[in-house]
Amino acid sequence: MKIRFIGILLMFVTLLNASTTINIEKDIYSSTEKISVNLTGMSGNANDWIAIYPLDSSTDWGNVLQWKWASANGTFVFDKLPLGNYEVRVFLNNSFTIQASDTFSVEKDSVIDQTTVITSESTYFSNENIVVNFTQMSGNSKDWIAIYPKDSSTNWNNVISWKYTQGDVNGRFSFNKLPVGSYTVRAFFNNSFNVEASYNFEIEKEENVVLKATVTTEKDKYFTNEQITVTFENMSGNQEDWIAIYPAGSTTDWNNVILWKYTKGSVNGNLSFDNLPVGNYSVRAFFNNSFDLKSSYAFVVKEQNIDNSISLTLNKDNYAQNELVYVTFDKMEGNNADWIGIYPSGASNAFNNVIDWKYTNGKTFGKIALGGFPENTLLHGSTPMPGLAEGNYEIRAFFNNTLNVEKVLAFRVIHKKVKSTVYENANGAISPDWVHVSGPFVPEYTNGVLRLQADWINEFTNTSEYILPFAVANRTQKVLELDVGGAGRWTPHFNVGVLVDTKNGQRRMLWDSFLNHYEVDANEQNHVLSFPTYVELQRDTADNKKHFRVNIEKYLKVLEPDNEIIRIRAFFATGGDLDNIKLSSH
Repeated sequence: MKIRFIGILLMFVTLLNASTTINIEKDIYSSTEKISVNLTGMSGNANDWIAIYPLDSSTDWGNVLQWKWASANGTFVFDKLPLGNYEVRVFLNNSFTIQASDTFSVEKDSVIDQTTVITSESTYFSNENIVVNFTQMSGNSKDWIAIYPKDSSTNWNNVISWKYTQGDVNGRFSFNKLPVGSYTVRAFFNNSFNVEASYNFEIEKEENVVLKATVTTEKDKYFTNEQITVTFENMSGNQEDWIAIYPAGSTTDWNNVILWKYTKGSVNGNLSFDNLPVGNYSVRAFFNNSFDLKSSYAFVVKEQNIDNSISLTLNKDNYAQNELVYVTFDKMEGNNADWIGIYPSGASNAFNNVIDWKYTNGKTFGKIALGGFPENTLLHGSTPMPGLAEGNYEIRAFFNNTLNVEKVLAFRVIHKKVKSTVYENANGAISPDWVHVSGPFVPEYTNGVLRLQADWINEFTNTSEYILPFAVANRTQKVLELDVGGAGRWTPHFNVGVLVDTKNGQRRMLWDSFLNHYEVDANEQNHVLSFPTYVELQRDTADNKKHFRVNIEKYLKVLEPDNEIIRIRAFFATGGDLDNIKLSSH
């Protein structure tokens, strides 16, 4: 009787601790697919809701891309999305407190880097603003998005409305409402009239439509010395309807209000607010002295550099040895040959003192990574792994291929202990998590190592494949390490690698000594990035164990310089006697 009571009690505690869970059916979607999301553990409240946001954005309503009410468990299907990284979030009872979330990416079926421009709806009513999402722009401050009549030429006289992207590669604009008709939104690079992407949409006349209140700022980005101009439409007309500015992501609680004004009975109109300090904000509209949010819009305030001098910032103050150094720059001159480099602290500007450098490629604002392989490296097996040793360094910025330094920023590389996560140590047995994908031989433990049998059926083809999925995807450790060989046998052609999620979609990255044997350089085909090995993994390894160590993100930037790793999901191999497979911090 006592045992039965304990069992019932445990079941009751389990039910009390049940929580909302979310499961996206796929981690990677194509831009032609709808998004399917499964929810369990919902509260049953009619005001529970689920929404898709850009990855890492605040929960501000202005960042919502698509949403649905979610009062019950089930599968929710969202419309297809443009290229990018996204997060699905679940909220209870009309709140903005996240109960559960999961991430996914959208990539093009064949061309990952294709520019896209798309409106949030294919059809709008004539009282609605037009929301335009764009991806994979060139990053030039003079890239621009414009709305034209459908089928019109790109002649400037046909432009109805337009905006510069201000150097943003991915982003979103809101355009004012349009009369009934057929339109197309088009994307252009660098003040040209060459169409990079376009999307058609329609404006229909509203019929018996309840007008929704909207609030927007005149600009998406302000400087600290500028007033904030707010446009509102379709307010209730009550004298105590009001508009307020809040910190982005904050609740609507009165204590969070920064600035506010009554609309004084106006249904449509404009309000001006005093300038604000640097930060992320949202402007919000409410009816009749309530806190019932009717509309919101996100905007940013930046520091205006009065003397127009270059700005250089780093992603951290101190770096561990061999880490990549991410440099964000602003106010560069915009020449294709403007460049930024790393020097030893105190060294002259002579080019032979440069440790690593990159062109800004005409961008006035952007981000580069230094401390990896030099730009346009022809990566062969003999190429040593680059990296910064302990010491003092400087980031220096130059205009137009000169050695006249425009800006200097100091940083340090300090000794930090390497932290590792071991996924296979072959200590008396092998991990039970190995997945035997193909080939005639299962993974086995032999002579103190993991033995994966390559099945080389001709001079070039290996039919074996093995995957070790990580129970939790690794977001912080991006150095792959393993030992190869030493088990008393020669292993035919095989490769080792990792499955990674990047900001541009999923990638399969592999290292293969076969490329060294045939003098094949690093290459990319259908999202598979193949690299030669600086350590021979196949020949002379029967009785000679070798250590292999590669910084995964540095190799990614050899073939995709503007891409970044989000997380590493699994290790894979097509053969080899392997041991001590791990990911390390640096």
